[in-house]
Amino acid sequence: MDNLLHDLRYAIRTLLRSPGFSLIVVISIALGFAANATVFSVANGLLWGLLPVKDPSRVVMFSEGQSYSYPDYLDYRDQSGDLFEGGLAGHFPLIPASIGGKGEPERVWGQSVTGNFFPSLGVPMTLGRPIVPEDDQAGGHNHVVVLSNNLWRRRFGGDANILNHDVALNGRYYTVVGVAPAAFYGVDRGIVSEFWVPLAVASEIMPDLITEGSITTRRDNQWLMLNGRLKAGVTRKRAEVALNIIKKRLDDTYRKDEKRHDTLTLQTAGGLIAGSATPAFTLMAVLMVVVGLVLLVACANVANLLLARAIGRQKEIAIRLAMGAGRRQLIRQLLFESFILALTGAGVGFLLAAGAARAISNFQLPLPFPVVFDFNVDIRVALFTLGLSIVTALLFGLVPAMRASRPDLVGALKDGPAMFGRVGRSHLRSALVVVQVALSLVLLATAGLFLRSLGNASSIDIGFKTDNMLMVTMDPKLQSYSHDKTVQFLSHVRERVSALPGVRSVSFVGVVPLSIGASNNSYDVDAVKDHPKQNINADTNSVGSGYFNTMGIPLLRGRDFTSSTDDQHSVIINETMASHLFPGQDPIGRVIRQDKDQYTVIGITRNSKLRTIGEKPLDAIFMYLNAAPEKANSFFGTTLIVKTTVAPGALVHSVPEQIGALDPNMAVFNIQTMQEHVDKSLLLPRISALLLGIFGAVGLTLAAIGLYGVMSYSVRSRTREIGIRMALGAKPRGVLSMVLRQGLILTGIGLAIGLAIALVVGRFAASVLYGTSGSDLLTFAVVSVVLVATAAVAILIPARRAAHVEPTVALRYE
Repeated sequence: MDNLLHDLRYAIRTLLRSPGFSLIVVISIALGFAANATVFSVANGLLWGLLPVKDPSRVVMFSEGQSYSYPDYLDYRDQSGDLFEGGLAGHFPLIPASIGGKGEPERVWGQSVTGNFFPSLGVPMTLGRPIVPEDDQAGGHNHVVVLSNNLWRRRFGGDANILNHDVALNGRYYTVVGVAPAAFYGVDRGIVSEFWVPLAVASEIMPDLITEGSITTRRDNQWLMLNGRLKAGVTRKRAEVALNIIKKRLDDTYRKDEKRHDTLTLQTAGGLIAGSATPAFTLMAVLMVVVGLVLLVACANVANLLLARAIGRQKEIAIRLAMGAGRRQLIRQLLFESFILALTGAGVGFLLAAGAARAISNFQLPLPFPVVFDFNVDIRVALFTLGLSIVTALLFGLVPAMRASRPDLVGALKDGPAMFGRVGRSHLRSALVVVQVALSLVLLATAGLFLRSLGNASSIDIGFKTDNMLMVTMDPKLQSYSHDKTVQFLSHVRERVSALPGVRSVSFVGVVPLSIGASNNSYDVDAVKDHPKQNINADTNSVGSGYFNTMGIPLLRGRDFTSSTDDQHSVIINETMASHLFPGQDPIGRVIRQDKDQYTVIGITRNSKLRTIGEKPLDAIFMYLNAAPEKANSFFGTTLIVKTTVAPGALVHSVPEQIGALDPNMAVFNIQTMQEHVDKSLLLPRISALLLGIFGAVGLTLAAIGLYGVMSYSVRSRTREIGIRMALGAKPRGVLSMVLRQGLILTGIGLAIGLAIALVVGRFAASVLYGTSGSDLLTFAVVSVVLVATAAVAILIPARRAAHVEPTVALRYE
C-alpha cells in the first residue's frame, strides 16, 4: 500500500510539472467522456429508468405497446394469483380532463386505474391514501381522485388541507383522497399523469372514448395496460411461461378464428409506451456507437501524446532503470499518470454532460399530451463514466507505458539520439493516426448523413402554409357540451375572433397536422364497371368550413364545406385516397361507407403531411366538424386556426380572451404559432444533426492534432537525415513533397478503412434518416474532401518546417 501511495504522489508531481501537456490530455479526454455520458444519460432516461417505488425491479408490465380488454384483464388477474403480489393491476394511460376551481381552467392529463394499482406498486403517498380496491367497486363511493404532487402544488398551492375536498374534472366532482410523491407520474416512461381515478368511473370521465358496456363485456375493445409486482421468488421467465399458458387458453376460447402467433413478454415497468422503445433504441444505438468512436479518437490522440512525451523522458527513465528500478514498477507509475488524467477528464466530462442532459430534457415533442423525460445524470451514469474512465486509461496508457519502459540505456544516458524502439514507436504512432483518421471519417460521414437528412426534412413540402398562423386548442366535450351547444359555441368563437384586428380567416380542425397521432378508420365503396369493390384504411380528421383556404391547402376539384345542412353527410378526400379508392374515376358525388354511415364526396384536396414530416403520402378523409363535433378526438380537442395579417404573436392573449368571454370555464391550451408547431416536428432530426455535427467536429480536430503531432515528431527525428539530404543537393520542394507524401499516405489508408466502416454505420442508421440513404455518395465525397483538406493543412506545417532546415544546424542536431 505504501508503494502504491508513493507511486500516486509521484505521478501527481510529474503531471503538475507539465501543466500544458496535462491540460491538453484532460481536454481531449473530457470531450470524449462528455459525449458518452450525455448520450448514456439520454438512453438511461428513455430506456432503463426505474420507477420511484419499492423494489422497482420486481414491478413488470405486459408486452411493450400491447393493450388488453377488460374481460381479458379479469381472466389474467384471476388466473395468475400465484404470480403477482397484490394481484395483477391495470390502467388506462391517457385521460384528458378540464380541471376547474381556483384560477383559470386548465387542461390536465390523468389515468384511470384498478383498485390495486397503487398498493401493488408500493407508492408512498405524500398526503392521504392511494386508491384502493374498495374505491373501484361499481356502485360504491368511487368518485375519488389522487393528485400528482406537481398538480397539488401548482394548482392548489400545496394546501395540506386538500384531503376530502372536491375537485372538478370534466364537470364532475371527485373527492381528493391522496397526493402522490413528487417523483411519481405513473408507470409509463415520459407520460406525465397529474391525477388518478378508479377504473370504475372510466366511462364517466371520458364517455366519448369508453362506453360502459364496452369496458365490461367486449373483448375486441383493447384499451388497458397491465402491470404488477412479481411475488418474492417468482422469476420473470416463470411468470412469462405461466401467462402464455393463460393467453393460449383465452385465444383458443375467444379468438380461435384468428391466427395469432405473438408471445406475451414481461418488461420492467417504467418503459416507453405504445411500441416506441424499438425506434428509440435504434436511435440510441446509433448515437452510442458514434460517441464511442469519439472516445476512441480521443484515446488514440492521447496515446500519441504519451508516446511523444516518452521521448523527452527517456533519460529520466534510463537513470531510474540504471539505479535498480524494476520495469513493472515503471509501468505501474506511468499507468498511475494515465489513470489520474483519465479520472480528471471523466470528472470534467461528467460536469459537461450534466449540463447537456439538463438542456436536452427541456425539449418538447409535437404531442397533444405532456411528455417529460428526466435525462439528468444519476448514480448509474456516474458508475458508467467511472467504469469507462478505467477502461480508457488502460486503452491509451498501457502501450505507451510499456514502450517507454524499454529505452536504449547507453544512448539515453549519453544524451545520444533516441534509439530505443524508434522504428517500432514510429510504426505505432502511424497506426494510431490511421485509426484516428478512419474513426474521424466515420464520425464526419454519420454527421453528414444526419445533416443532409435534416436539410431534406426542412425542405420537404408539407402541403400547407406556416406563416402568420396562430393555433389555440379547446375541448368543449370536456365541459359536457351537447352537439347543438358545441356547434353554437364554435360559431360564436369564429365570429368573435374573426372580428379582431389583424385576423384574415378563421377555421377549426380536430387534429392539427404533424401531431404524430391521428384517428384511422376503414372505408369502402361499391363496385362499378371495370372496378371491383374497394376498401381502405384512411386517416380521419374533422375540419370546419374554410379550413383548406386558411391552411393554404388547395382544393383540386369540387368545393369546400359550408354551413348548409347538405354537408351533414359530406366528406372531402385527398388525392391519394381518390387514386386508391376511385382509380381512373371521378370521385365527386360518389358515396363512401364507414360501417353503417354513408358520406358523399364533395371535394378532392391536394396531399399534405398528416402525422410526421417524413411520411409517405397517406390516405386521408376530412369530415365536416359541425356535423359531428363530438367525434373529434378528445386527445387533441378542437383547435382554432387563425390566419393573420400581423405577427401571430400579437394575438396570443386576445384570442383566448374571446373564448373565455363565451365560457370562463373553458380551458384553452397548446397556444402556439403554426411555425412553432412545425419546428417541433423537426426536433429529433435537429438534435441528432447538432450532436453528431459536434461529435464529428471534435473527431476531425483530434485527428488533425494527431496528424500534426506525428508529422512533427517525424520531422524532428529525421532532422539529421534531412540536413544530409539538403547538404547533398536536395531542394526544399523535394523535402516538402517527401513529408507531405508520408502524411497523405497515412491519411489515405485511414480514409479507406473509415469509408468501409462508415458504409456499415450508414446502413444501420438509414431507418432514422429523411430522404437520403445510408450510403449517400455526395455526403461521403464531401466529408472525404474535408478530411483530406484538414489533414493536408495539419501536415503542411511540419512539412514547411522540414523544408527550411539549415543543413549546418541539422548536421549538428543531436
